[in-house]
Parts: sequence; structure tokens; C-alpha cells
Amino acid sequence: MSDEHTDQDQLLGFLDGHLPAAERHEVQRHLLTCADCENRLVDLLSVWNRETSLEPASEGTEYRGLLQRVMAESGAEMERRASRLSRERAEAGVLLAELLGTTAELRSALVRGSARFHSWGLFERLLEQARQDIFESPRGAEACLELAVLVAGQLDRRRYGPGSVEAAHARAWAYLGNARRALSDFAAAEQAFAIAEAHLERSWLDPLDEALLCELKAILRRAQRRFDEALPLFEQAVVLYREVNEPHLQGQALIAKGLTLQYAGETDAAAAALREGLFLVDPAEDPRLVMIAHGNIILCLCDGGRFGEARALLTDVRPLWQRFGTKPDLSRLRWIEGRVASGLDRLDEAEAAFSEVRAAFVESGNAYDVALVSLDLAAVYARQGRAAETKRLAEEMLPIFRSREIHREAIAALLFFQRAAEMEQVTQSMIGEIATYLERARANPGLRFRAGSG
Repeated sequence: MSDEHTDQDQLLGFLDGHLPAAERHEVQRHLLTCADCENRLVDLLSVWNRETSLEPASEGTEYRGLLQRVMAESGAEMERRASRLSRERAEAGVLLAELLGTTAELRSALVRGSARFHSWGLFERLLEQARQDIFESPRGAEACLELAVLVAGQLDRRRYGPGSVEAAHARAWAYLGNARRALSDFAAAEQAFAIAEAHLERSWLDPLDEALLCELKAILRRAQRRFDEALPLFEQAVVLYREVNEPHLQGQALIAKGLTLQYAGETDAAAAALREGLFLVDPAEDPRLVMIAHGNIILCLCDGGRFGEARALLTDVRPLWQRFGTKPDLSRLRWIEGRVASGLDRLDEAEAAFSEVRAAFVESGNAYDVALVSLDLAAVYARQGRAAETKRLAEEMLPIFRSREIHREAIAALLFFQRAAEMEQVTQSMIGEIATYLERARANPGLRFRAGSG
């Protein structure tokens, strides 16, 4: 295939179903992004239908069947289908409320047993509900997505088309993988993404679905700190979104790539990707994404020692956080405020912010974040020579970790910190070393802690 268009032999081979699987998939994906080549295929189709009476030779000719149906449908039929989808979408809210108002066991029985729930509109609504829940209630998002998988399995392939139903399965499993990633169940997330990929191969190979899977799988790789695998996946998603002229989604993927570069310690490259992403996204469509991107640019400035610029940007974006941030988001904002204040030697402000955030994290049970913000607070105490407070802080961290069944190596790192506090030998470099280790160990429980290795 040429860099820009398919040639006629490839189009005919695609219609005949004689292309190798990899080339067939490449042509099919290209047809979904190139109106010129699709129009050429439609022109060839009329000639091809007159010259051959062969039945489709492979699943790849399903696209031909789609074109034939589209050409045969009257305007009235198209309107009827659009009207049905609009009706399904209007009814979806009531169906969702009915499902969520019952027990998990009854939900499954309702979806399997009643045709009312075999609805594309309900499927879309479940995905949307899960996207809303993922930040504050990943467990709730997981429940919605398990229902979405179930609904996708009940969709009528004759009504919606087999390729569309396979695409629905791919989306539901991809989002379910992301929810399980948010719950730190990385093994289950891997399984979900493998299932999503299998369904995607049997779908229409819509570039948007492919890009979504690349992006969400990259986020899992980032959580696993497999940055060398995450970055190419983000780049692939960016290219696909660009191909189908989706600037907002392209910007979203760039922001996610920027976060990955930031976690990998490439601060300048991270800030550049975050700013490029902000240029492309639509703030009205996802103000929270804009909020998060600005927050991470501020952290990049802090990492680069540019605390004055960080404070100025923080002043500009604080109203955005206060308007659109969830409760966990607002705790993150206070954490950022503490980082900026600490960098500017406004240690009283930093102490107040870190103490407030630490209390919020203790309440939510997020042991790793409790430890990390406690280390930030310990760094403030160390700069002020407050050995007694540092010792007390170290003593309080261990019970929280042990109550959450955190792995032994992470506890060993905190024991090392506790002993240093007891001996009044805590240093800034030690605190940074332990914090870096805990960030890595969150996604890699097998990672061993070695004092002095950072």
C-alpha cells in the first residue's frame, strides 16, 4: 500500500477476500480514515457485483457487506435506524437507574432475561457512567463496565451489525481494564486488555477504538512504571487520533504522555507534551483534564526549581480546581500548594498544607500517599531541625502501612526511615530516596529497598 492511498489491485483483493490478514486489516483501517479510497471502493463494488457471483471468501469481506447494505438502504430506512437509536438513548437513563437500584445478582439476571436491556443506548450510557465514576469510585466504574460487557453480549448482531457488536465488546473490555488498573489489579487489567484486543481484531477496526485501546493500555504500562512500553503506545494513539481529525482526543493522549514523561523524570519533555496537549484539547469538553494538566506543569516547574513561575501559574489555575475538582482532586491541589510553598521557603504554609493533605489521605486509607506526603512533611521538619516531630511522624506511618497489608519491602523502607529519625540522622537526600522508592514500589511489590542505592 502506498503511503497515502490504496491501489486498485489491493481494493479488488480486499473485495475478493484474498488479501493476507495483516494487509486486509491495514486496508480496512485506511478505508475508515480516507474518504477518497472508500469512494473508490464503492465505485469498484458496483462493477465487482456485476462480474462475480462468488460468496465472500473470508471475514475480511464483511466490510463489503456493510457497503452493500448502506448502498441498498433508502433514506427512510436510515431515518428509521437513527430514530430507533435516539429512542434507545432517551430510554437509557431509566434502564440504568433500574439496574443500579437492584443487587448485583439481579442486575445480571435482568440483562440476560429481558430484551429491554439489549440496547445500544444503554450500553453507551453504562460506558458514560463508568467514565464519570472512575476518578472517585473506581469500584463503581468496574461494576458499570461489567454490566456493559454483559449488555454487549446481548446486542442483536443482525440489528447492529457484527462488526459494531465486536467493537462494543472491545470498548467495554478496554474501559474495564482501565478500571481494574485504577484499582491496582494489574493482572486482571492485563486480561481485560487481551480480551479487548481479540474483539477489536474482529470489529470494523475503527481507528478510534484502536487509539482508545492503545491509550488505556499505555496508562496501565505507566502505572506499572514500564515507561519504555507506555510511550510508544501513547505516540501510536496520538497518530491515530490525528488521522481521524480528533484534536481533543489527540490532546488528551499527549497530556497522558506528558504525565508518563514526568514520572520517568524527563521534566522538560513532560512539560512540552503537556503544553502541546493543552493547546489541542477543548476546555469545555473536559475541564478536569485541563486542571490536571496544569497541575502537572506546576510540578514540572517545581522539579526544575522554578518555584516563582509555579506559584504564578498556581494562582491562575486554582479557580479551575476549586470549580471542577473532586474531593481527592482538592487534596492533590493542597499537596501541590505545599510543594510550591516548600520550594519558596514558606515552611509554615508548607507544613499546614502537608498536614491537611496527610489527614485526608489517612481518612481515605491511601497508605502510599500517606507515606509520601508524610515524607514531604518530614522534609519540612528536617529543615527546621524539629527532630521530635520527625520521630513522631515516622512512628505514625508504620501502623498505617501495616494495617493496609503493604508488602514487606515498603515497610522495610519505612523502618529504615524510623530508625534514622530515632537517631536524629534524617537528611533531605534520604527522604528523597525513600519517596522515589515508594513511588516505584507502588506498582512493583517485588522491588527491593536498598538504602543508599538512589
